[in-house]
Amino acid sequence: MDETLNINDDIKSLKLAVLKDNLKQNWKLDTDLWNEEFPHDFRFEDTYLQLSFVLRDFNIDELKHLISITNLFDVKNYSHDISTLINNYIKSCVDYLNHEIDGKTDEYFQKFNNNNNCFSYEKKIKKSLTKYQINYSLFFYGTLRSLEVRKAVIGESSDNHNISLGYLLKHKVFRVKNANYPLIKYTNNQVDVVKGLLINNITFEELKKLDRFEGRNYFRQFVKVNVDQIHHDAQIYMPTKNMISEEPWDYEKWYKNDMKNFFLNEFDLNGVK
Repeated sequence: MDETLNINDDIKSLKLAVLKDNLKQNWKLDTDLWNEEFPHDFRFEDTYLQLSFVLRDFNIDELKHLISITNLFDVKNYSHDISTLINNYIKSCVDYLNHEIDGKTDEYFQKFNNNNNCFSYEKKIKKSLTKYQINYSLFFYGTLRSLEVRKAVIGESSDNHNISLGYLLKHKVFRVKNANYPLIKYTNNQVDVVKGLLINNITFEELKKLDRFEGRNYFRQFVKVNVDQIHHDAQIYMPTKNMISEEPWDYEKWYKNDMKNFFLNEFDLNGVK
C-alpha cells in the first residue's frame, strides 16, 4: 500500500473546481514574486486573490458538496442561490485584497458592511449549505470501532451506517496513560499501519455528538484511508499535545477485557474522562 496523496493538494483542487464551475474564469499559477510569499498557490486572473484566502473554513466534504450543488448539468441538485453567493463572495474578496494592498482596509469596511463584505459572504455560503444534507466520512481506530460505543454516542442510527474495513498508513495507536482508550500518532513510517472502520454516511448531527464525546483532548484531522487499495477521504480524531501515551493499543484485547471498565470509568457523552 502506497500513500502519496496530500490532503492540502486535494483541498486546492476542490477549491479550483468550485471556482472554475461558478466563475467561468481562469485560475493560474502565480508569479515568482507572489510564490515567495504563497508557495505553490494559485491566483485569480489579474487580481491578487490567492486560492489560500478563499473558502478557508470549508472542509473536504463541504467543498465536494459545493461542487455537486453548483453543477449546472445536475438539474436536480443545482442551487442558483449558492452559485450567486459564491460569485458575490469572490468579487468582494477581490475588493478586500486590493484595498488591503493599497493600505485602505478601513475604507473597504466603510464601503462594505457586515452584510456584503467577503467575510459575511463566506458565512452566508456556510449557512445556505446547511439546508443541504452533507454526509461526513470518519475513520475509527479506537473505542468507536465498537458498535456498543457508537450506539451509546450516536444512537440507534448507527445500524444504518455504511461501514468498510480500512487501513491508515504511517500511523500507530497507543493506549492513553492510565486510561482505557487510545490515541493515534503520525509516525511517517511506511510499515506502521492502523486497522479500523471507515464510515461514509455520518450526518452533521451525528458528527456534533461525536465531537462532544471526543471532548477537548481530540480534534478532527483529514487523512487518506485505504480500502481495497483505493484511497478515501476521511477524518480521524487526533490527540492534543498534552496527552501521554503508553504501550501500543490492542483493540481486540480492549474489547474483550477493558470495554466494561471504559463504560464504568471514562465514558461520558460530554467528553471522555
